[in-house]
Amino acid sequence: MRLPFPILPRLSLRARLSAGVLAIVFLTTMGITAAALYFVKRNMQAAIASEEFERISAIADAMDQKFLSRRTLLKTFGDGVESRNLAGAEGLQDLLMQHESLREAFDNVAFTGMDGELVANLNGTQPIGKVNIKDREYFQRTVAARAGIISKPFRNRVSGLAQIAMTEPVLDRGGNVAYVISAFVNLKEQNFLGELSNVKFGKSGYMFIANTDGIVIDHPDKSRLLQRADAGGGRNAATERAIAGFEGTMEAVDRAGVHGLYAFKRIRQTNWVLGAMYPRDEAFARIEQVERYAWAGALLLTLLAGGLAFMTARAQLAPLSRLREHMQVSRAATAYAPMREAPPDDEVGDLSRTFDLLMMERQAANEKLAASERFLRDVTDNLPAVVAYFDSDQRCLFANKAGLGMRGRTPADIGRMTMRESLPDHVYQQLVPGIAKVLAGTPTRTEGTYERNGKQGFFECHLAPDIRDGGVLAGYYVMTFDVSKRKQAEMHSAGSERRLRGLTDNVPALLAEVDLEERVVFCNGKYQAWLGVSPDAMTNRPIHEALGEAHYEIRKPLLARAFAGEVVSFEQTASLLIGERTLQTTYLPQRNAEGAVTGLYILSNDVTELKQKQMKLDALAREDALTGLPNRRSFEEHARDAMARSRRAGLPVCLLFLDIDYFKSINDSLGHAAGDAVLREFGRRLKESVRETDMAARYAGDEFVILLEGVTGAAEAQVVAGKVLAAMRPAFHLASRTLQATTSIGVAISEEDEDLSSLFVRADTALYAAKKEGKNRFMMAAPRPANPGGASWPREKPSSA
Repeated sequence: MRLPFPILPRLSLRARLSAGVLAIVFLTTMGITAAALYFVKRNMQAAIASEEFERISAIADAMDQKFLSRRTLLKTFGDGVESRNLAGAEGLQDLLMQHESLREAFDNVAFTGMDGELVANLNGTQPIGKVNIKDREYFQRTVAARAGIISKPFRNRVSGLAQIAMTEPVLDRGGNVAYVISAFVNLKEQNFLGELSNVKFGKSGYMFIANTDGIVIDHPDKSRLLQRADAGGGRNAATERAIAGFEGTMEAVDRAGVHGLYAFKRIRQTNWVLGAMYPRDEAFARIEQVERYAWAGALLLTLLAGGLAFMTARAQLAPLSRLREHMQVSRAATAYAPMREAPPDDEVGDLSRTFDLLMMERQAANEKLAASERFLRDVTDNLPAVVAYFDSDQRCLFANKAGLGMRGRTPADIGRMTMRESLPDHVYQQLVPGIAKVLAGTPTRTEGTYERNGKQGFFECHLAPDIRDGGVLAGYYVMTFDVSKRKQAEMHSAGSERRLRGLTDNVPALLAEVDLEERVVFCNGKYQAWLGVSPDAMTNRPIHEALGEAHYEIRKPLLARAFAGEVVSFEQTASLLIGERTLQTTYLPQRNAEGAVTGLYILSNDVTELKQKQMKLDALAREDALTGLPNRRSFEEHARDAMARSRRAGLPVCLLFLDIDYFKSINDSLGHAAGDAVLREFGRRLKESVRETDMAARYAGDEFVILLEGVTGAAEAQVVAGKVLAAMRPAFHLASRTLQATTSIGVAISEEDEDLSSLFVRADTALYAAKKEGKNRFMMAAPRPANPGGASWPREKPSSA
C-alpha cells in the first residue's frame, strides 16, 4: 500500500532507522549479489572458454601427431628406396606392393617420374601411364625444393573428394630428384578429419579448419569446403584474427549473425588454423539462468537474497568446478580415467561427457601413435643402415638401433645428445662439410672411411633437409650405409675386365670395336678360331689392313653410313676355317654422353643354320596343308616353267581343270569336317592317277589341276582324264558315313604361243561344259579362237550344285 506523503514526517526514529537499515541491508545485499554474480559469471565464462580451448588444443595435438607419424613413415620409406639404387621404374611397383603397411596410413601411395607420369601405384597398376601430375603444385614444389612437403588441400580429379598429398623425393646418386613419392590422405577419412564431425559444442556448435590463405578445409557446411572463408561477402573478425596468427578464445559474430564463443589453435605440422564455434546463447545459458534466479531472489528476499544467490551460484558452479579440477588432474595423468560422479543433465553435463569422449579418443589416438612409432622403430631398426633425425641445433630427436649402437647409446639419450656426441670424432669430421650444406637447405651425399676392429671400412651418408612451410629449416634426416663391399668390388674391377675378355672370346660371334680413325681397338678370340687371325695382330691396325683392300672397298660405303650414325646390317657368305658359312654382320655406332658417334661395334653372327631353316619354311609355304599336294603358288610357278620348256622343245602341255561335283551340298549337309575328309581323299587318289613327271595340285577350295608335259596329242590327255574319273568312282569312307564323290574335268592342250592365262580360260570353259552335260565326265576344250579378246582368268566360278 502506498503511504501518503504527509504520513512520512510522522514516522518514528526507529521506523526511520529500520527503514534506513532495511535500505542499507537492501543496498548491501544487492551490491553483494551484484559482486558475487560478477565474479561467478566471470569465472564460469573463463572456465567454459578454457574448456573449449583445451578441447581444440587436444585435437590439434592429435592431428599434429598424425601428420608427423605419416611424414616420418614416408621419409623412411623414401630413404629405403634411395638405398636400393634402382636403375629404372621396373622394380618400383613390386617394392611398393611389398609395403602393405602403407595402406594403414594413406589412401594411396604412388611413384611419379620427373615428367609427372605415374610409374607405380599402391592401389593397382591400372592408372599407370594414364595419370600425370606435372601440373600439381605439390609436385612442382617437391622437385624445386628436393624435399618432402604437405600440399595445400585440393579435390581429387577422379573422386572429387578433398584431400592432401604428402610428398618425398627419391634422389639418385648425384643428389638429383629421380622420382617423387606422393602419399594421399582423404581429409574426411574417419581416422583423420572425419572424426571432427563427432565433436560437438553444445547443440549447434561446430569445429572448422582453414589454412593461412583463408581456404576452408573442413566445415559442417559442405558448400564452403575448399572455398575462401570470406567467400560470398561474409566476414568474421575472429577467423581473420586467427588466420593472422591469433591463438586463444574470443567472442565474435559469424556471417549468419550468430554471437558465439570462438577458440583457435594452430596445427603446427601444416600451419592450419583449427577453430571451434560455441553459440553464446548455449555456452552461457546456465550462467544467465543462474543470474536470473539470483536477482529474483534478491528482490523477493532482501535480507537473504545475497546469501541465497551466493549459495545458489556455488551450488550451480559446483559441477563445473569439479569438471575443471578433473580436467587439471587429467592433464597430468598418463592414463585417462572418466569422472566417477555421473554428470548432471545440463550444459555442464554436456561439457563433462564431451570432455570424457574427447579424452578417450585422445588416449586411443595416443595408443595408435605409440603403435605407429613402434612399427616405425621396428622398420628402421631392421634396415641395414643408420637412420636418424637431428634438429637445426644438431640435437638427436630420433635414432634407430644401428645408430644408437655406434657409441653404445640407449633410447634415453635421444633428445640429449648432439650429432657430434653420437659419432666417432674422425667420422664426424668427415661429415662436417655435408652438415654445413644440409643446414643451408641443400641435400647432400658424403663418402668416408671408418675403423672397426683394426680394419678399415667405407660408408656413404645421405643428409636431407627437413624444410617446413615458409622455408624454415626444422632439422635434417640422416641415413648412412656401409659400402665396404661395393668399394672392394670396385677395387677388383681389373679382374672383372679380364673375365669379360674371357667371356667375349667364347661368344659364338666375331666381336670388334673400331674408333673414328677406323683403327681396330678390340676384337675377340673368335677371329683366331674362324679366320686364323690373332686378336693381337689386328689390334691398333687400320681396318683396311685387317680386312684387305678388296674387301675394304666393298665395305667402305657401309662403314660411312655407320659412322654417320646409322645401324647397318648385311649378310655375306664367307669361307672360314670352320667351313662355308653365312654371316650376318652389324655395324653399331658407339656414342658418348652427348650422343656423338665415337666409334663402331662390329658384330658378325653365324646364321647358316637359320638360313637353312628359312629355306625349309619356304618349301612348306608351297604345299597345301590339307591335302599335301602343291598349292596354287607352287603350281603356277611350275606351270610357267613347264610352258617355257614346252616352247623350247616344240611340244604342247596339257592342263586338266577339275572340281568335285556337289561339294557344296556335302559341306552344307555334313559339315566342314566331312568336306575336309573328302578333299584329303580326293587329293590322295588324284596323286596316284598321274605320273611322277606330271604335277597335280590343289588350286582353290574344291578345285584341282593337273599339268602334263610332253604330250603328243589329245589321246594321252583323255587317258589321264579317264583314270582320274575311274579313281573317284569308289565310295569315300568317312568317319561317320560312306558317300559317293565324283568329279568333272575340263581338258585343254596348249597351242602355239599360248600363255598360261589363256590355257586356264579354255580348260575352265571345258569344265563348265562337262558340268552342264551332267557331271562325272570330262570335256575337251575347243581350239583357241582366232581373236581371243575379252577372255580373262580367273572367272567367277559358278556354285557346285
